[in-house]
Amino acid sequence: MGQPSCVNADHSVVLYEEVELIMIFFSRWVKKVCMAFSAIAGASVALMIISTTIDTTLRFTINYPIPGVFELNEVLLVMVVYLGITWTQIERGHTRVILMLRKLPIRWAIKLDIVCWIICFLFLAVLGLQTGKEALRSYQISEFRWGAVQMPIWWAKALVPLGCWLTCLQLLMDIWVDISRLKGILPLDLPEMRQIGD
Repeated sequence: MGQPSCVNADHSVVLYEEVELIMIFFSRWVKKVCMAFSAIAGASVALMIISTTIDTTLRFTINYPIPGVFELNEVLLVMVVYLGITWTQIERGHTRVILMLRKLPIRWAIKLDIVCWIICFLFLAVLGLQTGKEALRSYQISEFRWGAVQMPIWWAKALVPLGCWLTCLQLLMDIWVDISRLKGILPLDLPEMRQIGD
């Protein structure tokens, strides 16, 4: 009678280790992709600053603005936000109010952390689905931005669901890490709670 439960326990340990290896692989892959996307987002910020500065200077000094800077910056803003959103999650750079978490016992704080990640995951998954449909429609009609320069914007619209879904992958990994903490595989700790006020 005791042997089947031992076999089941061994099987669940092996299964958990296999899933853990898959999560480590995905974590490394997502981190590399996010680093590349963050570099592009950073370059986009620099390009926005440079183009706006030149455009404003020319407009002020010789009354000759650069055509298309406004339209370009609209697209660059999408790149900045949605290509950098996952890296911000990895680095825990999003605004969080941890006052309540700090008052709870660590196990309850981790459970509440999991609930927060699940809510974020659901919101971003729905947002990614809806914006993905809009991006596909935009591609099908070859949508472009009217203005001084006509610029195609379907590809910028496609960056929104891409950023949302990539962040969903990161949130799944964050949930996995928190579950591993509760199971005792990782230290029972929330590092972001120690970053402020200690």
